[in-house]
Amino acid sequence: MPMTRMVWLESLLLVSLCAPVLLLIASCGRETPPEEFLPESVEGWKAVSEVATYDTETIFGYIDGHAEVYLAYGLRRCLSRRYAEPGDAPGIVVDVFEMATSDDAFGVFTYDLDGEVVTIGHDGLYRYGWLSFWKGRWFVSIYAEDETEATRAAVFSLGHAVAARIEADAHRPALVDALPGEGLDRRSVRFLRSEQILRTHVYLGDSPVFGLAPDAEAVLAKIVRDPWSAHVAVIDFPDHGRARESFELFSRRFLEGQAAAGTVEDPAGRWYGARLGDRRLVAVIAAGSGELADALLDELDPGGE
Repeated sequence: MPMTRMVWLESLLLVSLCAPVLLLIASCGRETPPEEFLPESVEGWKAVSEVATYDTETIFGYIDGHAEVYLAYGLRRCLSRRYAEPGDAPGIVVDVFEMATSDDAFGVFTYDLDGEVVTIGHDGLYRYGWLSFWKGRWFVSIYAEDETEATRAAVFSLGHAVAARIEADAHRPALVDALPGEGLDRRSVRFLRSEQILRTHVYLGDSPVFGLAPDAEAVLAKIVRDPWSAHVAVIDFPDHGRARESFELFSRRFLEGQAAAGTVEDPAGRWYGARLGDRRLVAVIAAGSGELADALLDELDPGGE
């Protein structure tokens, strides 16, 4: 056999052997476009609209009264699609929100933690026609205009379909690990960057408590150690100067302006305390006893950033 033909056959064989591998690599590297997160149909429920996209300005016209919550977590865009089944069944709307980071997707998910736990997406929750979960930097909300046996099944089917299309991993913010484990109410854990969001979960008046801003990150949670409870906060700032300003603000409000670490009782018998690290501030809020406030303040680590 001529040498050129032998080389040609060997090259053809090599290409045929490598082609499946190359296709597999290409398919593994291809992420599903976000518009394809929302399927055309699922188990008889068909999309009755194209995928609508809302940005940081048009979101106000779509979500009346709650757009600020998403913006507080760095909303990039919202993709939305409506589904219906033949007949008179209530419609279903799927909203997929792209947030700034996966931490922010977790944060907007923690804004409302009511509902039963379901195994859809990450930390899935369901309550009366509404399913929510997060995955990667995406927060997903699926709701039926009315709950029936059919819409409940369809909401779950749509949830599984959307979650399967979002290929990103889901990791809770590392800051969550800084919370005390004993007595931690896990359904109370919130991630936030905004004083407005903080006031939603723990109202301490209308003036700033920590001076939060988008470049800070905080976790808030409730600790229950019978018969007492308290809220704790762990906040990381971009630099020590900002962390110190936050400590001084909190100190003026709740610690009688003291610069040294310690706990202080307010006139209502609630206890407060805070400690400052390099970029981290930890705080105990409205503890039911001085003993609990002291214990939690000792357990929180301002040097763990």
